[in-house]
Amino acid sequence: MFLFLSCALLAQTGKITVKGVVSGEDGMPIPGASVVLVKNEKTTGAVTDFDGNYSIEASIGDTLKFSYLGMTAQTLKVIGAELNVVLKAQVDELEEVVVIGYGAVKKKELTGAVTQVKSDALEKIVSADLGTALQGQAAGVNVVSSSTPGGDSEILIRGITSLDNNTPLYVVDGIVQEGDPRIPPTDIETIDILKDAASTAIYGARGATGVIIITTKQGKPGSLQVRYHGNYAIQHRQAAVPLMNSVEQTYFDVVTQRNTGGAFDDEVRLQLLQNPIQFQNETNLNDILFNQDVPTQTHNLNISGGTEDITYNVALGFFDQEGIQVNSAYQRFNTRFNTVYNKNKVRIQSSLAFIQDSRDIPQGNLLSQAIVYRPTQNGLDLNSFDELEQGGDDVNRLGWVLESLRTEQNQKSVRTNASFRFDYDITKNVTFTSNVGLSAYNTFRKDYRPYQEIFNTQGILQSQPINSYIDNSTSYNRSLNINAGITYQKVINDDHKLTFAFFADREKYQNEAFRARRLEATNPDARVLNLATGDQSVTSGFDYTTTRIGTIGRVLYGYKGRYLLSASVRRDGSSLVSYLVSPKKQWGTFPGVSFAWNASDEAFWDKYKRIVNNFKVRLSHGTIGNDRVRPYSFIPGIEQNINYIGNSGSGDFVNLGSTQLDFANKTLKWESTTTSNIGIDLGFLKNKVTLTAEYYYADKKDMLFPVFLPLSAGGGNNAQVTLNVGNMINKGVELTAAYRGNIGKVRFNMNGTFSTNENEITKIDGDSDFQLTNDFGLVGRAPQQSRVTALATGHEAGAFFLWRTNGIIDTEEKLAEYQLLDNNARMGDTRFIDQNNDGILDDNDRVYSGSGLPKYELGYTLNLNYKSWDFSMNWYAALGQEIMNGFDAWAYGFGRHKDLIYQWSEANPDSPIPAFRNDVRRHPNYLGYSDFWLEDGSYLRLRQVSLGYAIPKRKVEKLGLKYLRFYVRTQNPLTFTKYSGYNPEIGGGIVSRGLDKDTGPISIQYLFGINLNF
Repeated sequence: MFLFLSCALLAQTGKITVKGVVSGEDGMPIPGASVVLVKNEKTTGAVTDFDGNYSIEASIGDTLKFSYLGMTAQTLKVIGAELNVVLKAQVDELEEVVVIGYGAVKKKELTGAVTQVKSDALEKIVSADLGTALQGQAAGVNVVSSSTPGGDSEILIRGITSLDNNTPLYVVDGIVQEGDPRIPPTDIETIDILKDAASTAIYGARGATGVIIITTKQGKPGSLQVRYHGNYAIQHRQAAVPLMNSVEQTYFDVVTQRNTGGAFDDEVRLQLLQNPIQFQNETNLNDILFNQDVPTQTHNLNISGGTEDITYNVALGFFDQEGIQVNSAYQRFNTRFNTVYNKNKVRIQSSLAFIQDSRDIPQGNLLSQAIVYRPTQNGLDLNSFDELEQGGDDVNRLGWVLESLRTEQNQKSVRTNASFRFDYDITKNVTFTSNVGLSAYNTFRKDYRPYQEIFNTQGILQSQPINSYIDNSTSYNRSLNINAGITYQKVINDDHKLTFAFFADREKYQNEAFRARRLEATNPDARVLNLATGDQSVTSGFDYTTTRIGTIGRVLYGYKGRYLLSASVRRDGSSLVSYLVSPKKQWGTFPGVSFAWNASDEAFWDKYKRIVNNFKVRLSHGTIGNDRVRPYSFIPGIEQNINYIGNSGSGDFVNLGSTQLDFANKTLKWESTTTSNIGIDLGFLKNKVTLTAEYYYADKKDMLFPVFLPLSAGGGNNAQVTLNVGNMINKGVELTAAYRGNIGKVRFNMNGTFSTNENEITKIDGDSDFQLTNDFGLVGRAPQQSRVTALATGHEAGAFFLWRTNGIIDTEEKLAEYQLLDNNARMGDTRFIDQNNDGILDDNDRVYSGSGLPKYELGYTLNLNYKSWDFSMNWYAALGQEIMNGFDAWAYGFGRHKDLIYQWSEANPDSPIPAFRNDVRRHPNYLGYSDFWLEDGSYLRLRQVSLGYAIPKRKVEKLGLKYLRFYVRTQNPLTFTKYSGYNPEIGGGIVSRGLDKDTGPISIQYLFGINLNF
């Protein structure tokens, strides 16, 4: 009777609750699988829990679609209240789509060197910066993270690709970006990295430094889903540079006076004796320089859903990080709204994004300059502006440190991006596509350096109000990108697959800026221009307009999926390249061709497929350009409001005039790169194990580089001109391996990357074997005594060229020999090697001493799942690079390093530490460009380790939720390195890479997070 009534009720309502388990071929449940019902143009859906269970309302005869990433989707009819499903792995991973620029292909059809990184890998690292999340995830992609909140990472794709700007080209949802778009990692669905010239040639002049294609998260058909992800972290720092305490510093002063003047102990005249009470001081600025246990918090909310015709995805995010350095912090709010309409022949995709952030930037050389402050000097109260008194050289040190600690630099920015894509199927085989992108980027920066009265012990004012200021600057950058084209696709006899594409592209970038400054910020409570009391000036910034026009053609051909060919050519015109010699110089042509053979699809491979199910060989060759120079570099500029001295016959007077400060190169032309690449893709045991190997060789011609000119050229300080200075090659090997499986009920997958890159300059213009770059010196207060990097034939760009040392002068024989080179040499001095034996120590005695570029990079990721538990960790290693330890150079060069208490003296004649005779600006014993500061920069770091637990579904549903997970994580907890500085991860661009001038300590984070869906 009960069964009869149930059947009658079912016949009336037609709905039942369908339950079941979704599992893989290995019998293990699949959590997170999608179950979708489409009926009467309405879509409902469910997601499996960690045990693979699902539950959905449906009727007998309805169709359910089961899908999961990396699995072949299945569509089944409902025939009862229980429906269990086994999903099979996609053997070629196989139908995954990879974006290649102006189109997309299945991974199996890929012919170039392209690496894809998915969102789940990026979200393992909590960071405001995409580059930091990407580190170690892709072979051939080198990332150096910023040590301060909100700072940009430095990203190199396949090593140094240009001597100037190496920032990759970013493309977001089909729209080319100007620089890093600063998209939060949580907004990203996938990143496709184009590495070889055949792949990047489709972007012509913009593709020389590699291309990062970002696809943002889109909505999926189904009921509305709300997801929240938040975490809270505490940051901890490591130990600081070892410096002398008050007793050690005083002993050092005594020994130094013995060494410099030969004074006996009772003849020593210490500066400290001018104010003996200071001997009671034990000042340590680390308590002011660093914040300990400061927080970082992240909150992200995602709302998505839709029907088969239209889907939407709304993302809201908030990131807030206090820096472990004083005057450093970053805060960001972001939102993005994506919609897709897809019906019949029309597909419309739109995106609107808004990012607002604020960054506090510490003063340059803050950590380095604080080293010079002596422990016997008075402690500092940054909130007090009472007049200060200091004697001797200490008064200069006090001024430097106060200037660094009190300078406030804040930059606020607002970035908006809007994009619109329209696809229309003209016929079954022909599709019209158009993309329009508009972005605006506004920045406002305020620099504030207040005045502090500082007197010497004679009561004479040492600080000058004119050195204090309030400075406001603003810029407005906007861009418009339009591309449109036709794509023709045709399959002939099921064997031949043809795709023809033709696109036209136009980009326009404009920038406007101005700056206002007023000197004498004597009111410590003032932060506005009107409350400063000195001279004021208002100047325009660097305003420019640049345009690029391109036409693109591409052919893709595949025969039975076995033989694949891709050929493209792009013709680009750029306003950044000189037209003065010939208008044709503004145009460049960039071709690329690639071929792939899916050998595992051949009949003869069938006997191997049980073990090696996938084997593909790829070959590519292409040429790409680079026009990344300062706008108008081929046109000289005249600067007004330049004072000069005139004479009227009765005396000198000051005239207001103009002069040429910018130099031009009217022959400026394209920098070009030709790259050849060979790759192999292997899959074993139904892709449980995969391996990708690449070898590449890149030949670069007519490299662009800003050359700094001497003062005699008439351009003033730091005058420069951009030249095509020479040629360079890059070559390397990349390996990517993955392994997934299970041990009992534990599911695991692991990924590893390995890459090596060899960079060599093969031609450089000039008369010497090397050209020093303007790296601004290892020691900021002594730039001329500490320039390190150079461009030299036969070596990598930005290599270290140093004076080599040979111990110290500790015998009379060594002294007599060395005085032939330097007749001022004394016992205890550093012995530098006269490399060319010409009897003179000069730049010709510098020798190659390595560089800051790693020879090898490795990444490793492990993910484990057991029932409701999950575990993950990421490791990264950079090996073979050198570091110039700028902190030691400051500490030794200004008499503060703890080891200086063991310096050479008559009482300590066996010491290997040179005698300190004066600071680095006045005596060469601790010269900034010697190998004394050269260290091994290799390191291995545990980037993150996390443990999570998802509450079982039956308990979560009682709370009105669909999913609830808690996790704990630590980031950067372990670093293994021989480097003695704060942090072996050193950037600095091409000319300063590996020069540790002011890199802050490693930030170790301990965080707690939550994921919930409802």
